[in-house]
Amino acid sequence: MYRILLATDGSKIMKKLVEEVLTIAEAIKAEVTILHVIERNDYSYTARTPYTVEIKNAVDKQLLVEANRIVDEAAKPFRDKGLTVKTEVVDGDRSPADVICDIASKEDYNLIAIGSRGLQGVKELFLGSVSNKVAHIGCTNVLIVR
Repeated sequence: MYRILLATDGSKIMKKLVEEVLTIAEAIKAEVTILHVIERNDYSYTARTPYTVEIKNAVDKQLLVEANRIVDEAAKPFRDKGLTVKTEVVDGDRSPADVICDIASKEDYNLIAIGSRGLQGVKELFLGSVSNKVAHIGCTNVLIVR
């Protein structure tokens, strides 16, 4: 069976990304996994107060709630069409691109579908984008939706 890993961060491009993958998955009866990688921020900048741990835990909890909302929203159209769809939320201890490619390689996905948020200016020169990095790592075929 053909397997597609749809990686999303919940940005504006998600709707179009889901539409593209839905078209492909319907045509070839592919199995789809909706993946969201939670990016962990460095909390070292927070003030050293007795509430730092509580604040970090509250932020982490909210990130998980939002991640689950994102994958559930993206999976709904696939479920509505009766397609096989799974959702996965991963706590990212590395870059999202590395996590996406590791999962795609280890679980033998045929295609990674990802949106391009189009970072602009100096920031892109230094950071690059997740979709660009996924495409260049070369772990499997990549569809970048604009």
